[in-house]
Amino acid sequence: MPQKHSKNNGSSTYGVFSYGERKQCSFMSSIDERTGADAQLPFGWCALSLQPAKDPVCTPSGHIYSRESLLEHMVSKGDELKAARAKWDADRAREAKEAGQQRTEDDRQLLLEFEQTNDATTSASAPKRQRTEHSQSNFAQAVPTGSHALVVAQTSKKIDFEAKDKHKTDLARTSFWLPSQQPSAQKKIPPRPPRRPPSPVTGAELRSKDLVSLDLRRSSVGKASQNKNDGHDVRFLCHVSGDEITTQEVLLIKPTGCIILEPVARKLKVLEEKRCPVTGASFRDKDVVKLKSGVSGYAGSGGAALQVKVHRAQGGGA
Repeated sequence: MPQKHSKNNGSSTYGVFSYGERKQCSFMSSIDERTGADAQLPFGWCALSLQPAKDPVCTPSGHIYSRESLLEHMVSKGDELKAARAKWDADRAREAKEAGQQRTEDDRQLLLEFEQTNDATTSASAPKRQRTEHSQSNFAQAVPTGSHALVVAQTSKKIDFEAKDKHKTDLARTSFWLPSQQPSAQKKIPPRPPRRPPSPVTGAELRSKDLVSLDLRRSSVGKASQNKNDGHDVRFLCHVSGDEITTQEVLLIKPTGCIILEPVARKLKVLEEKRCPVTGASFRDKDVVKLKSGVSGYAGSGGAALQVKVHRAQGGGA
């Protein structure tokens, strides 16, 4: 006889978590939600100050900024990069100096060993140091000369070195857990900081001559807002159709400064004829920039870029 539905079916002990239980669970959760339209930047707003752009300019990526805010960002980042480049150059010069001193010391020690090895009177008593692995000297190895005892001593020394190398190999194979047998991390040299400041949104290198001035025409009738000073009542118009720009795709023709909705441009075949619908001037494909516009709260607007995911998996004892 089938059992009745248990009241504990959704608990952690008797069944699978429900969405509400998983959301309330603080020590393990994975929430994937889509941000709403109120979290998005409307068209014509500065991506730095998050306010309607004043003296608006756009970057090659299509993001809109206030000229003052963007230039202030570029100056401050330029100073930071200049200091970072100076530090990078000083570090590389210091490392080159230390490497040169190490090579000089290795060459001096190798020359001393060469003289001691070829001198039968001092080779038996003088201490010898092995050549370091960082040495880049071109000195030839010493050729043993002299008495029979010197030849025997050199042969014994060679055999002793081979035995030590074999011992190190065996130790690394059988006792790999020892701290002395652990591989050392290779020091990575970071790349030299760029000369130009990065874009605030994309991170691409930005130049002042890459900025394009915009002629944003405000709508006389704005969206109703509870606070008249929050900027949400500011709307901008298409230069050709006069429609308000909300979440549509927008194109900028750089030579003429014409801002036109992409549906209107397709309808008038502006991109095929390559002629500005306002001034009649011709343009090239590279003169067209797609401006970043706002998005709506619908699932089809914005795509995966508006998905926010939170992971928490700390374990039951956390």
